[in-house]
Amino acid sequence: MPEPAQARLVSILSYREMLAKSDLVVIANPVTKTEDTKERSVLPGIARQDSEGRRSKVEVIGVDTVFAVSAVLKGNPATERFTLRHYRETDDTPRMNGPSLVRFDPSEVSNRSSYLMFLVREPDGRFAPVGGQTDPGTQAICPIPHEPR
Repeated sequence: MPEPAQARLVSILSYREMLAKSDLVVIANPVTKTEDTKERSVLPGIARQDSEGRRSKVEVIGVDTVFAVSAVLKGNPATERFTLRHYRETDDTPRMNGPSLVRFDPSEVSNRSSYLMFLVREPDGRFAPVGGQTDPGTQAICPIPHEPR
């Protein structure tokens, strides 16, 4: 007998909505590898389910990545660098319907892309993805292959 399908709701914002909610919209490149912080949290609006049907929260570790700005589309045009606050799962086991988190390592060939980023400023001066931390890789942080020279 087939197993029941699992799915979860994902909030999708239009570009117009993301632009309106953003403090900073940029095209940028990571200049540092993602680094863990001391922050520990759980992602809102998502849970994982084990093979016996038990649900648990998705635990995450805070990470920071420094970016160099290629173009500012909204925000302070003098912005040259910023720190992105985002998360990684404490358990990196791939799962169906898991969060769409982001990871950056500028030394990896696959991450030499630029990113279109819709961001909000946090009280400490770092930036976070518009739309929350659960699925930034689906909308707020989009890779743009091969920046023109």
